[in-house]
Amino acid sequence: MINHVVILGRLTKTPMLQTTNSGRKSSFISIATTTYNAHRKKNITNYVSIKLWGQTAEYVVKKGKKGMEVSVEGILKTSSYVNEQEKPVFVTEVIAENVHLITSQFDERAQNVSNSNASEFERFVNALQ
Repeated sequence: MINHVVILGRLTKTPMLQTTNSGRKSSFISIATTTYNAHRKKNITNYVSIKLWGQTAEYVVKKGKKGMEVSVEGILKTSSYVNEQEKPVFVTEVIAENVHLITSQFDERAQNVSNSNASEFERFVNALQ
């Protein structure tokens, strides 16, 4: 059996770093994904819960911002608990193994271009054509 998930979406809020009682770093993020529903003829937005650990969590908290496009690879994990009304609640989340901050790469390039003079920018645009 294979349990592997790849999701592309946008951060719904700026990530925050947490530390467990044992000193392990973690972060909990949510990303919004959109799919087209042909039956309803509209886009449907889904919100995916993702748990990050260790250096991955530290990296995403340091570089991630709300609205940033991210790619997440990981595994699905379902857990359950009993709520205050004595009803079972099931929670499904992705435990991240790899996270790529896609927007940051483009933001850095755009910032580098805007900091250069016009002739360098023109050479850059011409090189792309």
